This record gives sequence, C-alpha cells and structure tokens, in this order.
Amino acid sequence: MRRSTSFQTDEELLIAAAARGDREAFGRLYEQHAVRVFRHAFFLTGEPGLAEDITAQTFLKALEAIPRYENRGVPFVAWLLRISGNLVINHRKAAKNGYHAQLPETLQDDHCDSLPEESCEAKADGEVVWREVRKLPYEQRQVIVMRFLDDLPYPDVATVLGKTVGAVRVIQFRALANLRQMMQADQAVSLFVHSRAS
Repeated sequence: MRRSTSFQTDEELLIAAAARGDREAFGRLYEQHAVRVFRHAFFLTGEPGLAEDITAQTFLKALEAIPRYENRGVPFVAWLLRISGNLVINHRKAAKNGYHAQLPETLQDDHCDSLPEESCEAKADGEVVWREVRKLPYEQRQVIVMRFLDDLPYPDVATVLGKTVGAVRVIQFRALANLRQMMQADQAVSLFVHSRAS
C-alpha cells in the first residue's frame, strides 16, 4: 500500500511539474503510460498503425491540456484513456472502415511457465476471444477493454465514459452475454464443419 501511495505522490508531482511546462516531467508521464494507452487504442481499433497514431495524438492533446488538468479522484491514466477513446470515436466517424488486424506479437505474454502446447492453446483462445470482442458494439467493446485489459474499476470506467457505475455494469453484463452467444455460435459452426468433414 505504501508503494502505491508513493507512486501516486510521485505521479502527482510529475503532473504538477508538467502543468508548469516541465517537458522532462511530461516525458516521464509518457514513459509510464504510453504502452497502456497504445494497448487501449489497439484493442478499440484492431489496427496497430492506427493505435500508434492515436497514442501519439493522445499525448499531444494531453500536453496541450495538462495545465487545465484537475485531479477528480481517478487515476491520471483514466484521463489519458478518455482522450484516446474520444480520438477513436472521431476516427470511426471520419473513416468508418471495418478492418480488424491480428493481435501483434508485442502484446503477447513473453514469460510463460506452461508447456509449449498449452501456451499455443492459450494464445489461440485469447486471439479468438479478442476477435469476438472486436465484433461487439463500440460502447460494449470500450467497457470490456477498460475493465479487463486496462484493469480499471467500475468508478474509473464510469468517469472516463461519463456514465453512472450502474450503467457501466449493465453495459458490461450485456457485452459478456453477447460474447458468450457469439462464442457458442462459433463453436457450433466449428463442430458442424468438423462433423461434415469426417
């Protein structure tokens, strides 16, 4: 708990320094949160190149806005994820393309103690799940990414999305129900194809 409080205090000092124009302090905030922002953008867009662009734009907008940043009791990263989410929405409105990229290798878990075949199965299962997540309606996808990938608690997700905690819980419930249905349907199709082939 002490370490978490220490990190929070250090981050608050960096934010205050960055708000006064200290570029080095902002650079340290970038180093702490860039991977998380990229990962968030990637799972919302499915496109590594676009996720990189959105990450860069997120930090440019954050640099411009940080003098006006107010701590409202949620982590600083939640503010960054809100900027990132808004940029994704703006891009979707402008582009309206349905391209979904494969999961890049850099997002895989490199340290795994399991057997190679178990590792391959887990990787394949993870890719199937995230492929299905990308088919969810945008709002549901956003909640799933923030809850299970970004590991944000309900109140932080609610703040980022401008919704109540109850609304976030409902969106998550619907998203998980949709995921379950989609995965069961895919499994049924797969079983049918295998039975026809044999």
